[in-house]
Amino acid sequence: MTMADVVIFDDDTESLRPLNLTRPTHTLIYSYRPILSHIRKHIANPFAFILPSRFKNYYTEAGAIVNPEQSGLSGDLILINSSIRPERDILEGIAKMNANTAFVSSGRIAAVRTSSFSYEILNSISKMKEKGVELLENNILLNGPWELISSLSKGLEGKGVIYGERVNVEEPVHFDASRGPILIADGAKIEAFTRIEGPVLIGRSSIIHSARINAFTYIGENCRVGGEVEQSVISSYSNKAHFGYLGHSYVGEWVNLGAGSVTSDLKNTYGNVRVQIGMQRVDSGMVKLGSFIGDYSKVAINTSIYAGKKVGSGAHVYGLVDRDVAPYVSYDDKRCIELNLDSVIDTARRMKKRRNQELGKGEEELIRKSYEETAEERRKMLR
Repeated sequence: MTMADVVIFDDDTESLRPLNLTRPTHTLIYSYRPILSHIRKHIANPFAFILPSRFKNYYTEAGAIVNPEQSGLSGDLILINSSIRPERDILEGIAKMNANTAFVSSGRIAAVRTSSFSYEILNSISKMKEKGVELLENNILLNGPWELISSLSKGLEGKGVIYGERVNVEEPVHFDASRGPILIADGAKIEAFTRIEGPVLIGRSSIIHSARINAFTYIGENCRVGGEVEQSVISSYSNKAHFGYLGHSYVGEWVNLGAGSVTSDLKNTYGNVRVQIGMQRVDSGMVKLGSFIGDYSKVAINTSIYAGKKVGSGAHVYGLVDRDVAPYVSYDDKRCIELNLDSVIDTARRMKKRRNQELGKGEEELIRKSYEETAEERRKMLR
């Protein structure tokens, strides 16, 4: 079968909030790699992306083709929803799709192969039917952010401790690779009195501060990590430098977790953790599940977050967090106030400067637009 050109589209699903508000879904970590990386490995490198408008300038600045004119999307195309569960068998099945066929998952389009693309078909299954596209029901989209956490239990390929270049390991450090490999990327530093149990991936230039890193953990680039971490994702440029516990949680980019902050990942009843998705409380199917913390958020010292709770992008949280927190608010268990947009941007700019980076125009626009788009969420929380 002739290989079609691949396009990634993001339907901006509420089911993955807050992680996909300021980060396109295809960049989220699934089984130690971005979703996009799995698509590249098992299908092909996409030539274009269809993203929510708030992302356009930011990712165009990075050299991607984003939201091209319809005339630029011609010929044989495979369009893949970035919320796809990126397992090898699923992706290889998509690569072998017949022409004029679509996979549909719980009323959402998961993938479609067509040579007569129009933007309207991505927003309407009925439009696909009108064009004669064959619809095949297939449960292949991520149901919620907890699947990103459970995917870590699939482990990593390799054996033992695998070092990149210029890795600095102080002594004594204990590595336990009996359950899976420990991958330490270029320029990382592991400080003395650290214990790491694989499978674990530690990204480039990250520093581990005399920590306990338990199995099934992903730490991105340029992170600062201390205390205890278990089966969690800490995205690049985020800090958890001090004591405290992060378990079965997903932390976005440019987040700071203050000293003594704790995420609960187990109910007193030992029952499954439920997560709010839109208007519904959804059973995650997981007994151990922590928090989902959006990009640019700040968790103050000695903050405790209940199992299954979400901290919205750019939010500041203090004390006890026993409910989901909207983006761009300052919240504790006594009050909630809306953060000033200029203050949000100034804070992001200062944090990036600490990593010798600048807040570009596209990223600032992304923050501004995401702030505007979530005004109703804040209004409901501020009642």
